[in-house]
Amino acid sequence: MPLTYPLALADFADILPISSLSFHLPEQVVMSRNGKGEVLTADVGERLWQGRMTLGRLTRAEAGRPEVLIELVRGGAQHSFLIYDRHRTNPRLDPQGAILGASAVTILALGGDARELSLAGLPAGYVLSAGDHLSFAYGSGLQALHRIVTTTVTASGAGQTPLFEVIPAIRPGAVAGASVQLKKAYCKAVAMPGSIEEAVRFSTLSEGMSFDWVQTLR
Repeated sequence: MPLTYPLALADFADILPISSLSFHLPEQVVMSRNGKGEVLTADVGERLWQGRMTLGRLTRAEAGRPEVLIELVRGGAQHSFLIYDRHRTNPRLDPQGAILGASAVTILALGGDARELSLAGLPAGYVLSAGDHLSFAYGSGLQALHRIVTTTVTASGAGQTPLFEVIPAIRPGAVAGASVQLKKAYCKAVAMPGSIEEAVRFSTLSEGMSFDWVQTLR
C-alpha cells in the first residue's frame, strides 16, 4: 500500500537517522518608526513552528530509505508529515513517559483569552514544566502544538490542572474534551521548497542530507 499523508511519525520522523534537528517558533512581525521616534510593530501572520533536519553519516545500505523519504516530501504542500522535537520527547520530569503511561489526557477548560488552558486525565500529582510540549487536534483536520510557559503545573489528586499559559496562542476551534498528546507532541509540517541539500557522498558513506521544514495549518 502506498504511504498516506501526512506521513505518520512511524513512517517518517521516528525512523529517520537524524543527527541534528532545530525546532523553534519565530515571530511574524514587521517593525517601523514614526516621526516621534516611537517603535511600531504589527503581527503579519501566524507563528508557526519550523526548523532544519539533517541526517547523520550513513552507509550505502542505510541511506536508501531515509533519502527516498526526504525526496518524497519535497513534492509540495500535499506531501506533509508529522514531526516532533526530539530533544523534548516527553515532559521534563517524566523523561521516559513511564509515569504518564497510557493516561487519556484531555483539555479540561480554555481560559478567558487565547493563552491559557487546563488539562484533565493526568496521574494524580503529575507535574508539567515550562518548556514541555503538548499537542491536540482542533477545527477540521488541524493539529496544534504548544509549549508550556508556566514554570510548574501540578495536577490535583483528581488529575486536573489549573489554567496555565502556553505559546503560541490557542487558535479558534480548540474545545474542551479534545484529546491531548504529551508524549511526542507533534505538528503537521511540509518541506520548504528549494531547501533540500543532497548528501555529501564518499566511497562507502554519505552524510549531511538536510532540509528546512515549516508547520502547516492546512
